[in-house]
Amino acid sequence: MFRLGDFSIRAKLWALVVVATLVPIVMIGLSSTFAYQRMVDDRIGLLRGVVEAGVGLAKGLNAEVEKGRLTRDEALARFRDAIHAMYYNGGADYMFAYDLKGVSVANPSNHKAVGTDRSGLQDKTGKHFVREIVETMQRQESAIVRWMWPKLGSDVPLQKTNYVQRYQPLGIILGTGVYTDDIDAVYRGFMVKLAGTAAALIAALVLIAFLINRGIVRSLDALRGKMAALAAGDTSVAFPEAERRNEIGAMAKAVQVFKDSMVEAEHLRGAQERQREAARAERRAALIALADRFEAEVGTVVDAVGGAAERMQSAATRMAADADQGSTQATTVASAAEEASANVQTVAAATQQLSASIREIASQVERSRGIAGRADTEARQTTALIGKLSENVDGIGEIVALINAIAAQTNLLALNATIEAARAGEAGKGFAVVASEVKSLAGQTAKATEDISNRISTVQAATAETVKAIASITGVMEQMSSISATIASAVEEQTAATGEIARNVEQAATGTSEVSRGIGLVETTARDAGRSAAGIDEAAKALSRHSGTLQAEVGRFLARVRADDAAAA
Repeated sequence: MFRLGDFSIRAKLWALVVVATLVPIVMIGLSSTFAYQRMVDDRIGLLRGVVEAGVGLAKGLNAEVEKGRLTRDEALARFRDAIHAMYYNGGADYMFAYDLKGVSVANPSNHKAVGTDRSGLQDKTGKHFVREIVETMQRQESAIVRWMWPKLGSDVPLQKTNYVQRYQPLGIILGTGVYTDDIDAVYRGFMVKLAGTAAALIAALVLIAFLINRGIVRSLDALRGKMAALAAGDTSVAFPEAERRNEIGAMAKAVQVFKDSMVEAEHLRGAQERQREAARAERRAALIALADRFEAEVGTVVDAVGGAAERMQSAATRMAADADQGSTQATTVASAAEEASANVQTVAAATQQLSASIREIASQVERSRGIAGRADTEARQTTALIGKLSENVDGIGEIVALINAIAAQTNLLALNATIEAARAGEAGKGFAVVASEVKSLAGQTAKATEDISNRISTVQAATAETVKAIASITGVMEQMSSISATIASAVEEQTAATGEIARNVEQAATGTSEVSRGIGLVETTARDAGRSAAGIDEAAKALSRHSGTLQAEVGRFLARVRADDAAAA
């Protein structure tokens, strides 16, 4: 389907030229047709006037007939004579008359035809025009009838236009006609002149339209090319057409405004790009500063955690060594206690033979005193070692507190890092992930230090029990010394105090049993202290590993931040 908007301006202009050409042609055709018809109508008007004059004559004669002054035949005879004598248009035209049956009543061009039936008369085309006149007059009072008939003295048939009118009182049809060849000649001359004038006007119109079309199309083509170049980004094109005071100038001015807008937009884009570059530089600087600050703060914390883990591991190692030494000494004391118990049994046996072996008893008592002294000395040394162990445990507790503080500080720094990552937006997503991992490691460190604290509490409780047991052992050793002194005194007084010696020997056996139990408790406590020290050592190693992992994650995070910044740059 064709739409007007799909046609080019050139086609529209030529269509306008065609329409502008056809309109005057149609107007000329219509006006010439109207002019021709007007001339024919003027001739018919003339014919009507002539016929009406003849009808007036017939009416006058009919009035005479009605008055009785003339008969109908006399009236028709006078009417015929009058028509035969009546010529007009310089004697070239005349009137004729027929009755209602086609019989000629008057014919100035052929008097012989009067009184004859003319209904069979034909023109050069075979038309029975008299019969047509009679038939037409039977239906109406007047009519225009045309037929082809040569002029007087010529054999060339020409169209003759006739006006006929019926006059019923006399029963006649009166008519007259004229040739219209002169009208045709005038019409043809008029048309030739009009066609020449129209052709000249159309040629001028086509020439003017061609020049206008070419000017408009060339201007539009030039504007189109410049607009295409402008759309391609070439802002160097000029628009001198804007100086015109017509529609092309208005279009050029509009395109010039578009060009100015493009230039301004290009400047704005450059300014925006510079602003974005400055913003990216500021963001890169902020990220680098944040990474450096995070590395400085978190790196210090991680180093502190690593150092604390190493110190705790060293203290745990020393604690394990001290526990092993305490266990060894407790084993020695237990052996001594068992030996003392055996000696007491020997003393008990010797008591039964007191009379026979007083020297042996004295020797055994002296040996028992020596063993008790050694046991007392060992117990005091164990007390000192346990005190040192307690101090080490307290020191580990302080280290654990320090680790807890470091973990809390790490957690706080991770929270701050998360907040900074949220402020950084898309660029801080990696920062947020690493901050979350740092926070998780801080939580694991807190849990590890809590486990270490629990184990230290267990070791402290076991150490306190060990101190109490060693104090009991010391008391037993002192009691053994007292018993040994009593035994020595009893030996000197063996005769009077044999029963007392037996009781003292029984007490000595009980004391040695208590010493054995106390030494067993000390040994058990020392083993527990060793296991606790091993647990502390494992926790310290785990803390050291977590510290290394934390340090590696921090390093990867900082590397990722700097890599993202380098990629953004």
